[in-house]
Amino acid sequence: IYNQAKSVDISMREKNELSLLIVLSFFLAFPQQCVGAGKECCSSILLDSDLAVHKIQGDKLGFYTQLGYYGARPAYRQQGGEFFIFYYEEEQHWIDSRYFYGASLFSKLVNEMDGYCLDEHNNWSFYNGSDLMYSEVLTSNCSKIEDVCCKELRISSANSEVIIDNQSYYNNQSKDSLGDYKAIGVINGRYVYQKDNLDSFLEYGGKHWTVSSGVGQNTGHIIHHGGSVCPEHIEKEWQISYTNADGDWDWKDDPFLKITCVKEMTDMTPKQEHQDTGPVAQPYIQTEHAGQASSYSAETVVFGCISMLLLSMMIAFFARRFYRAWGRGAQGKQLLFETLDIEQAGENQASFNKFEDQ
Repeated sequence: IYNQAKSVDISMREKNELSLLIVLSFFLAFPQQCVGAGKECCSSILLDSDLAVHKIQGDKLGFYTQLGYYGARPAYRQQGGEFFIFYYEEEQHWIDSRYFYGASLFSKLVNEMDGYCLDEHNNWSFYNGSDLMYSEVLTSNCSKIEDVCCKELRISSANSEVIIDNQSYYNNQSKDSLGDYKAIGVINGRYVYQKDNLDSFLEYGGKHWTVSSGVGQNTGHIIHHGGSVCPEHIEKEWQISYTNADGDWDWKDDPFLKITCVKEMTDMTPKQEHQDTGPVAQPYIQTEHAGQASSYSAETVVFGCISMLLLSMMIAFFARRFYRAWGRGAQGKQLLFETLDIEQAGENQASFNKFEDQ
C-alpha cells in the first residue's frame, strides 16, 4: 500500500512539473508580450526628419502623446493633430494612420521593427509619392515639446527697412507680421503662436509654416514650405508676400528673415545635446539599414535565456522519468512509453482507486 501511495504521489508531482513547463512555454511562445509587460515606454514622442522629408510628409511629423495601447504596445496620437502611430501586428511593424488604430490603408510612414517601444530602433521609410523610401534621418525619440521648442519667438528681417526703386522690400502686411510671438497651444504636433494678443498667428499646417490673421487659414504674409517641428530651427527658404507686376499676390524669398528665441526654455538640459544644424529639431541617433538591426536586443537575450531554461528543465524532467522507469525494470518500448507517460495515467488511477478501497 505504501509503495502504491508513493507511486501516485510521484505521478502527481510529475504532472505539477509538467504544468510548470507549460507555463514557461507561454513565455517562450510570446516573449515580446512577456518582456513588454515590464517595460516603460515614453509617453511623449518626437517624430522628426530633415527638410526634404518635411516637404513631402511633414504633416505627419511632430510631437505625439501616448493614447492607450494597440497591438499589445503603446499607441500614439499627434498632439493637436489627426494622425496616429501604432504597431500593426499583421505585418509586425509600426505605421501611421490618419483614421484610427488598425487602419493600414494609405499609410505613409513605416518603421520596420517589432520592438515593444516605438523609439527602440529607427528603421523608418516614408512614401515619396511613388514608393516607400528608407530614410536615415527620419527618427522617433523620447522628447517633450516644451524641452525642444521655444515658447516665445521673435520674427525679424534686415530687409524690413530696405527700399529698392523707391519701393519698400516689405509691404505693410508682411512688415506687420514681424515681431514677438508666444505659444498659445499645440496644433498638428507643433506649437501655434500669437503676436502680442493681436490677430497675427504663426502656425504649422498643410506642410508649411504660415503667419496669418487667423488660426486655420491657409493664406498669409510669411511662409515656409516644409519647415521643421520648431520654427526657430529653420535657417533659410522663408518667403514673404508681395504684389507682382500684374497686381496679383505672390511670394518672394527673404534670405534675411529669421526666427529666434526671445526667452530661453526653462529646462535647457535636454536628454540629447542640440546642435544647430538646420531644420532638424534634435541631433539624430545613428540608425541601421533594414536587415542590420543588432542581434543583442533585450528581447533576443531574454528569448534565448528562456529557451535555454525551458530546454534544460524538459531534459531534466524526462531524464528523471527515464531513470525511474529503467529502475523499475522497464525495457524497450515499455521504457519509452513510461518515460513519455504513455499508458501510465490509466494505471496510476487504477492504483489510486485500489489504495482507497484498501
